[in-house]
Amino acid sequence: MPEPSGENGPAEGAEPPQPAKPRGQWFYYGLGLSLQTFLWFLLFLAITVAVLVGGKLTEFRYVGF
Repeated sequence: MPEPSGENGPAEGAEPPQPAKPRGQWFYYGLGLSLQTFLWFLLFLAITVAVLVGGKLTEFRYVGF
C-alpha cells in the first residue's frame, strides 16, 4: 500500500499543486490602458485647442501654430 505523502513527495496518482493565478492582473491592465488612453486624449485636446485659438495663446505664437 503506497504512502499518501512522505519524504519522497506526493503519492502516485496525486496531482501536483497548481500555481495560483495572480489576482487583479486584468484589473491593473485595464486601469493602465484606460489611464493611458485618457492622457493621450488630453494631449490631443490640448493640441486642438492650441491650433484653434491661433495666436491668442502667447506660448503658441512663437512656435508657428
